[in-house]
Amino acid sequence: MPQARHRLALIADAHLHDPAGDFGGAGFPIGGRPYSLRPWEAVRASGRAVNESAMAFRAALERIAASGIRLVVLAGDYSDDGQAENLRRLSALLHEAEARLGLRFLALPGNHDGYGVAGKHLAIRQATGPGQSELVTSDPDLAAAHAPGSVLSAALRCPGFPQALEPMAAFGLRRQPWHLHWESPFGPSDSFEDRRFLAGSADGGTAHWLTDASYLVEPEPGLWLLMLDATVFEPRPGIADPRRKRAFHDPANAGWDAVLRVKPFLLDWIGDVVRRARQQGKLLLPVSHYPILPPLPGFSAVLPDDALARRSPSPAVAERLAAAGLRLHFGGHLHLHATSRADTAAGQITDVSLPSTCAFPPAFTLLEGDADGLSMTTMSLADLPPDPLASVLYAAEGAGLHEHDQPFGRFLAACHRNRLLTRRLPRGAPPGIWSALADRRLSDLPLLIGATGSASAAGAGTPLPEIPLADVLPQVFLLVEGGALALPHLPPDRVALLLRLAEWQGSAEDPAGLWLRALLRLLAAALARANQQGPMQGLGP
Repeated sequence: MPQARHRLALIADAHLHDPAGDFGGAGFPIGGRPYSLRPWEAVRASGRAVNESAMAFRAALERIAASGIRLVVLAGDYSDDGQAENLRRLSALLHEAEARLGLRFLALPGNHDGYGVAGKHLAIRQATGPGQSELVTSDPDLAAAHAPGSVLSAALRCPGFPQALEPMAAFGLRRQPWHLHWESPFGPSDSFEDRRFLAGSADGGTAHWLTDASYLVEPEPGLWLLMLDATVFEPRPGIADPRRKRAFHDPANAGWDAVLRVKPFLLDWIGDVVRRARQQGKLLLPVSHYPILPPLPGFSAVLPDDALARRSPSPAVAERLAAAGLRLHFGGHLHLHATSRADTAAGQITDVSLPSTCAFPPAFTLLEGDADGLSMTTMSLADLPPDPLASVLYAAEGAGLHEHDQPFGRFLAACHRNRLLTRRLPRGAPPGIWSALADRRLSDLPLLIGATGSASAAGAGTPLPEIPLADVLPQVFLLVEGGALALPHLPPDRVALLLRLAEWQGSAEDPAGLWLRALLRLLAAALARANQQGPMQGLGP
């Protein structure tokens, strides 16, 4: 009897902020009511489109339902920053989508969806008019320090675990009537109280009881979703009170390496689940919020102090997970479109980095298959029109139409370029590199890398254009991080130029030359990946 084919959607890093939510303060007036919108300058410098996140998430759900898929997995960072109001609004939105679109959801928290045991205070700058904003915060001390121009609002507070899980409990975090099977690493109980573990500091001197949100669920016959909570709040040595904000290391840069140290019980459970899935012929899809492999080999040599480099896992993660039997994994956190593979002592392991719906490249993923094979389709949201609420604000603040009044993908690409030139390159590149290259021209490249005419057949005898190097570098990173999804946002002549640049080689050993040579290797690898990333991509289970 043939196996049933399973179809589902994966959404990572939705970072939902609902501008229509009640966050306190005056907000930005549109049509007679206030909206919680971040100022234009803050948006241009951000790594994600906060104001547009709700629009993009709703559009993704509509497109998923239109495709006939009914099962949606949320792979962490489903909220902007764990604000109580955003968690409440997201829960209401998902319940409404269940009723109206017939969708069902399985969610897993990320590092943005709650904090530690007691939570943390948050603050935002909220636009109130052209060039005007107000500070809205849940922190009474911060509000008092900025009085009278600040607003104190409990809606901004980020709760701790397990309180932060309660608004999302109905979406897989607790057993539901339609689940055919549900368990956690601790057994059949879905009570958060029964899913606690003692987390220790690196020196063994401090320990706190924390909640693990992992679970295994069978939403339909033959399909197992292994939802792995890799958001680890590792205790800092010497801080006995877990209610203090600094009681834990920041989980953003921790991920699976911290799991190996703090949650080793997950590895034993993974091994047991993999064994049972094989015995019973289940299609097993492991999902977490974090990558298990470095998605862009060589990136750390180019931007060693960039968040993407800091968040790449060590080789020990792949080795330990492969030894537990894992062969395929889906994760978010990095806002990338990439698939990476590694050979370990136990066999090859594959990691799929899922893009975000509100960062470049904006997209979500569809899966279809059974225990014998799986196919993946990445669905772009780049064609979405400008967000109507955000556009009113941006126009009032004098933002150029070429920057904001354009399809969503082009808007995000422009923000990506601005953030790269103003923050990521100056701060993430090795010391002195960006200052040495910021004013150079592309025609200087052969000299900078120590190239010769025979070093590249594509470049020999053809001078490079007299354009600023700073005009080309953002497009290199756009392609490196967006893969095939970035190609529609690059003019054909620029793609042709990047293909030429990828073939240049050199022998320069000075810091700038070595950096550019590493960047060109990264570009060549990105072009090769983009050439392989069609709309469909085969994966083994």
